[in-house]
Amino acid sequence: MNEKRRINITLSLNSKYMRYAYVMLTSLFENQPDSLDIHVYLLHSDLTEEDRSHLGNLVKSYGGKVYWCPVDAEVFSANLPVSANWSLETYYRLLLVDILPEDVERIIYLDVDIIINHSLEDLFFTDLDEKLLGACEDINKPPFGDNRDAIFSEQIQNGFTYFCAGVMLLNIKELRGKYCFRDYMALAEKMDFKMAALDQDLLNYMHWKEVKLLDGTKYSMFARSVYYFDNIHYDDAKKLGSIVHFIGRKPWEGQYIHYDIEQLWWDYAKLTPFYYELMEEYIYNAVHDPVLLEEERRIHEELDNMRALCRRILAVAEK
Repeated sequence: MNEKRRINITLSLNSKYMRYAYVMLTSLFENQPDSLDIHVYLLHSDLTEEDRSHLGNLVKSYGGKVYWCPVDAEVFSANLPVSANWSLETYYRLLLVDILPEDVERIIYLDVDIIINHSLEDLFFTDLDEKLLGACEDINKPPFGDNRDAIFSEQIQNGFTYFCAGVMLLNIKELRGKYCFRDYMALAEKMDFKMAALDQDLLNYMHWKEVKLLDGTKYSMFARSVYYFDNIHYDDAKKLGSIVHFIGRKPWEGQYIHYDIEQLWWDYAKLTPFYYELMEEYIYNAVHDPVLLEEERRIHEELDNMRALCRRILAVAEK
């Protein structure tokens, strides 16, 4: 009997994002072969017993192993910037080297706003060519048009590629002894806590010479971007993207204009016990938020202006 190959996965979340993490983990397990032994490390500080029961039972139902990694939020400086879209939990990945057990030598970090379409075996066992981490190029590229142009001026002059921290393969074994949480906090203080992209800026500044760039289409397909700019749709995304990343506006937020790749997220949401409440929230937001009505009015106004312009041009031509 062949021994299963172990892969390690980690994510950080709070109670608000538990259901979205549940959808992401469902997509993960649905697409992994039986030959893998999947270990999931969950970084958290406010999950309820019910949250933990939901997630723990999910992982165990697929034969995986779950490890709870409680984080003391008090260790983070009060000066670290957060926002409505980026909570303190985004910084928890900076603790991985400090809190993961010694038997974890490499791990894949995943944001919760993604869908996994294929096996992650190839990603986990990627040869990092002596680099400390693997990641994909971010959708934002220098010049950034914000304070990152000054922060990363030296890096930009030396052919810097800014990577996305939402999907990372981390060589924990080699990171140990070279970096720790205090190093990142010292860097944040050096930057006067003025990071435009929060911990992603810290990771890029610290590791820009130590990252192996991975295939972005395969391992971090930015759903909205490829739909609008590359004409990639649902079937293409499902085939090409091992990891589809819903950065920015989320599939479960009804108050935005949506696109067909988001159906991937709902495919897996439908397999969860939260499907109907997620759908009800989505519909409620869609019908009560004015953004779609405002967009419709804007389009009609543009059409009216174009018709008026055409009439004026015709009137001049007839004279």
